[in-house]
Amino acid sequence: MKLRHTIMVFLVAGLVLHTVYYYPLLPTTLASHFNRAGEPDAWMGKSAFLVFEGILICVLLLEFLALPWLVERMPDRLINLPNKAYWLAPEHRSRAFAIFRKYFQWFGIALLTLLFCVSHLVFRANITRTELDKSIWLFLAAYFVFVVIWLVKFILVFKRTS
Repeated sequence: MKLRHTIMVFLVAGLVLHTVYYYPLLPTTLASHFNRAGEPDAWMGKSAFLVFEGILICVLLLEFLALPWLVERMPDRLINLPNKAYWLAPEHRSRAFAIFRKYFQWFGIALLTLLFCVSHLVFRANITRTELDKSIWLFLAAYFVFVVIWLVKFILVFKRTS
């Protein structure tokens, strides 16, 4: 199993175990949205929150695992890629989509990591009945930096024709 697959499995398992651990500790009504200052401004029931988080995890997994599969089956005219003629030529096509799958799996890992961190902060804020920890801004900044680096590397890998 590739490293990125192992990481994704551990992240999903970690999210599930994390939620199972914190669920009994959470109040009946949870703060589910926080303003810029970290103050809660929307609430939902504990079970609704659990369902929402479960659906979110499933949608994220489906998106980052199925999207490359879908793009591979799209007509070439709908695919926008640097050096498109080169990468979608029969002799390079399988390598192009292998790269695409790899990059999207790493993107999914980053997003699941962000979800794990934010979920933890939301659980802690609800258990302690305090504002959302300001470290959320560090997590969001780290995710933004990852996205920029990911995007630059993704574009550069397809700019090459060797």
